[in-house]
Amino acid sequence: MKKLIITAHPSSKWFTHKIAKSFEKWAIEKWDTVEILDLYDEKHTQDYLRFEDASELQKDEKRDSMQEKILEANELIFVFPVWWGNMPAILKNFFDVNLERGFAFKYWNKWPIWLLKWKTARVFTTCDAPSLFYKLFFLPMNLKWYFKMYLLGFCWIKLLSFDIFGLMRKKGDTEKEKILEKVYERWLGKK
Repeated sequence: MKKLIITAHPSSKWFTHKIAKSFEKWAIEKWDTVEILDLYDEKHTQDYLRFEDASELQKDEKRDSMQEKILEANELIFVFPVWWGNMPAILKNFFDVNLERGFAFKYWNKWPIWLLKWKTARVFTTCDAPSLFYKLFFLPMNLKWYFKMYLLGFCWIKLLSFDIFGLMRKKGDTEKEKILEKVYERWLGKK
C-alpha cells in the first residue's frame, strides 16, 4: 500500500504535523510506502488556479508531479486545522489545481465519469472550538459531508474516516497522546 499524507499547516510545530509524522511511522512499520506532502513547503507550493478557458490549461510541472503522486497512492490522508469552519486556503487550492477535469473526472453525455476509483482517504483535523460545533449537521456547511460528497466523492475516492479534534490549545500532553491513539486506531481500520 502506498499512502500519501497531505498536511496544511504553516507551523511545523503544530499538532497536525505530529499526527502526520505518527501516521507515517506506523505505516512504515507495516511496510507501507509513505510520503508526506507539506503544502507549505516551498517545493510543494502551487500557484492558484488561473485560466480563461478550462479546456486549455497550461502545462504545469508541479501539477503533473502532484497528480502522479495521487495516482500512485492507494490512500490519501489529509491532516489540517479547521479555520473559519473550513480547510486552509492552501489545501482548497490543492484540490482546485490537481483534481482537474480529465484527471479526477470527466464528462460523458453530461454525466460524470470518475477517474480515481478505488482510492481511499482519511481526514484528521484540529480546531480550537469544541469539535461538536463542527460535527453538527445543521451548520451551513458540514465539513465531513463536503469532503465525502463533493471533494472526494466526485472523484470516487472513498472516505474511510473523518475526525475532528477540538479544543486543541487547551489540551495537554496526555490528551494529545489519546488523540494519537485514536489516529492509530483509524490507521488499523477500527471505527
